[in-house]
Amino acid sequence: MLFAICDTQPADAESISALLHEYLERYDLPCRVERFSRPEQLLVFCRTCACTAVFLQVHSAGCPNLEIAAQLRALSPETPVILTSDTLDCAPDGYRVRAFAYLLKPQLPQSFTACMDSLWNALFSPTNTLCLRADREDVFLPLEQILYFEASGHSVTAFFSSSALWTTRKFRVSIQEITNQLEGRGFLRVQRSFVVNLRYVERFSNYTVLLKTGQTIPVSVKHFSQLRREFLIWQNS
Repeated sequence: MLFAICDTQPADAESISALLHEYLERYDLPCRVERFSRPEQLLVFCRTCACTAVFLQVHSAGCPNLEIAAQLRALSPETPVILTSDTLDCAPDGYRVRAFAYLLKPQLPQSFTACMDSLWNALFSPTNTLCLRADREDVFLPLEQILYFEASGHSVTAFFSSSALWTTRKFRVSIQEITNQLEGRGFLRVQRSFVVNLRYVERFSNYTVLLKTGQTIPVSVKHFSQLRREFLIWQNS
């Protein structure tokens, strides 16, 4: 899982990082944490890497970082932004930028677990996950971590973003079953063998889909115009 922390105080960033690792150790999950002291650096990073969540420091009412939070939400609406501060001055603005949570630094040891529990439930709730069978067990895949699916033979391979536990994972399932389960959930079958997560689509061009990660996926020539139209409708909804 990939988390980003933006804080001008190295000790505070270290504290959040330590709490993250401690929390995820309960689930035996690997955790990568990237730290930034400047919000502009954070924005550049988030344009190419999908984070599980972002911790962003704010100072006082009207803090410029609140606009950075709004930009992060516009860039990736599925990525929770958690504001951290020494005071409650920015708390009302947290609602305006749709922050997932607002944590007071002096109370972090007491409030962090409850925040992560809420985050965990949000990421892995039935509405935000896809359940597939693999190795005789149910695997719950957070939708926001899936880049695309590719069918080959009698199986389908899922390709994941950098915030996921896996790079790829294969499932014994048909691409049509995947398509049916993901109907109306921000995914689009663009070709006989491919289903893409529209959250990661940069654009449709030359009968391909260009993902924000730089990868290209072939698109049905016959249905290209209709598929591009469906993407634009989703994008503007």
